[in-house]
Amino acid sequence: MIDSFIENTNRANNKEDVYQLFQSALESMGYDRLIYCYATDQPKLNRKAEFGIVTTYPEEWTNYYNQSNFMDHDPVVRQLFKSDGPFAWESIIEKQELTKIQSKIMHEAEDVGIFSGVGVGVHEGMEVSGFGITSSFKRAAPNKDMLAKLNLLAFQFHEVYSKLNYTQPTASPNNLSLREIEILHWMSEGKSDQSIADILFIQHATVRYHINNIFLKIGANNRTMAVVKAIKMQLITPSFIGTLCHDQK
Repeated sequence: MIDSFIENTNRANNKEDVYQLFQSALESMGYDRLIYCYATDQPKLNRKAEFGIVTTYPEEWTNYYNQSNFMDHDPVVRQLFKSDGPFAWESIIEKQELTKIQSKIMHEAEDVGIFSGVGVGVHEGMEVSGFGITSSFKRAAPNKDMLAKLNLLAFQFHEVYSKLNYTQPTASPNNLSLREIEILHWMSEGKSDQSIADILFIQHATVRYHINNIFLKIGANNRTMAVVKAIKMQLITPSFIGTLCHDQK
């Protein structure tokens, strides 16, 4: 499913098609509500920070949220700045004591049927975008594999949707070495840095050196974005996209 989503979104010619593909992919995984927001201003798009660039959240909730300036207090939005990748909303509630207004936001969201949320933060320099991916019914918190899949879908959506919003220089794959492409492949299979080092019989520090070079050469700042871009450039064609987490070491 993830492979076909990447292929189909890469072929899409407009933002509406990309959004529909994203929505369908999430629904197939049991998540029927989503919101995509700009947590900070986006100078390259000439857009201000905004809650609800695209959304299937109830319209009355989105309007009420904006009118109440909840984005300035929302614990999920605040977590987007800390997490370059996925997190379950339940983890926020468990790990920190919410203020009165933060509790109000979370409880009122549940009142309109926004449950079992997953947040995904996307960091590009000083610019932060993010996703709220939720269900309209209560379900168990997602496991690590589910978070990894949602993370990859969200990053692919962000990558394609953003490029349809503006034109930016395309990263060239021509200067990637064979070793770097090989490491990209193992990254796409969900292998940790140490596992890659063991497979290739090289030092852990050497793997990190190559990964940092990959990030620079293809314009990525984490593992997920690097793999998404590498697949888009047809540098790799993974037979299986494993448990890909941005913080694997």
